[in-house]
Amino acid sequence: MRRKDREIKHIDGVFEVVDRCSICRLAMVDEGKPYMVALNFGYERQGDDLILYFHSALEGRKMEIWKKSPEVWFEMDTVNEFILGTAENPCSYCWRFDSVMGSGRVEFITEPAVKKYALDKMIQHLEKSDKTFDYPEAMLARTCVYKVVSRDFSGKHHE
Repeated sequence: MRRKDREIKHIDGVFEVVDRCSICRLAMVDEGKPYMVALNFGYERQGDDLILYFHSALEGRKMEIWKKSPEVWFEMDTVNEFILGTAENPCSYCWRFDSVMGSGRVEFITEPAVKKYALDKMIQHLEKSDKTFDYPEAMLARTCVYKVVSRDFSGKHHE
């Protein structure tokens, strides 16, 4: 990170930012070109690892890409506030934000009990609750659930 003064230095602070985000952008490479999708997500912390959970249909472009190359990069942000500058100092215009960026590999979850756990994590994150749910077997069978485990992530705060 070039601007070390904006780095969130304590890992607890990075997880606080993750907790406030509702969308995660996953980027991947498709035949030499970048491809990115914005997804809602759930997460958990295991030690200093960030585990992100996602779901989608069983087919589609990203599924085809991940079959060839499961590496992904992610970004999420929150706050997003425009800071008004002045005509005398146009460089004083800026943007306030908190963000987390990192990388990992997509791992598909196939075991029904683990799928349920991951789907619960997604709803719990978005709803800010501890609720658990019963999912119909047919729905679980036609839903792709996957996770990204990251040990390579950082947070940034810009006031």
